[in-house]
Amino acid sequence: MALTRSRTFASGDELTHLINFKPSLTGIGPRTGITGLIRGLQLWIENQEVLKEFVALEHLKPIDDCRTGKAPENRDKNRYRDILPYDRTRVPLGEKNGYINASYIRMKVGEEEHFYITTQGPLPSTMADFWQMVWESESDVIAMMTKEVELGQVKCHRYWPEPPLESIDLANFHLRLDDYQILEYFIIRTIEMINKQFNIKQIVRDLRRQRFGMIQTKDEYLFCYEVVLEVLQNLQAMDSD
Repeated sequence: MALTRSRTFASGDELTHLINFKPSLTGIGPRTGITGLIRGLQLWIENQEVLKEFVALEHLKPIDDCRTGKAPENRDKNRYRDILPYDRTRVPLGEKNGYINASYIRMKVGEEEHFYITTQGPLPSTMADFWQMVWESESDVIAMMTKEVELGQVKCHRYWPEPPLESIDLANFHLRLDDYQILEYFIIRTIEMINKQFNIKQIVRDLRRQRFGMIQTKDEYLFCYEVVLEVLQNLQAMDSD
């Protein structure tokens, strides 16, 4: 079963809003400011100043040794041996600060600071780590900037569910394709992510450490397990339909 263009859940206005931007033109009028910016960029390109900038950037040295990414136990988790996360900005996984080839990025735009995670296209062996990172960082938007295959070379393992298998079952997470919309240049997918690790004893312990008397009776405690069981059974039924 191939993806079709029949589903629509993002309106034209919503898509336009996604790409809206407001250039900073402090102290000058919008029209003259934009005209000046355009002309300046044109001259920068025509005079090959852009190439000079790129060469200068190539001379920048790494700010640290990327020791964690180079460790023998982590080498197979890297798609490319020469593109590794800095130790000071790498994204740690779980309580043991496990490794994934991903970095925290902070960018200031005017007075605003934007916070991102940038990562390699997942490998088959790192797909579970990728979704663990998504869960732990509470990321609600994933922007994939590459194709699965480019010029005959695999750039990214398919880490999302897609028809005819509209769900993926990992050790700790269950992923379900909720909806999708195919546009001219990209695809929007809505994916439901369920954490299957549902450790009720630990959760109740954490609750009681913060407020005495949480989940007071045996029936309440049993109810917690019954809710988790029902959710899992519903997921199983949806997958079999």
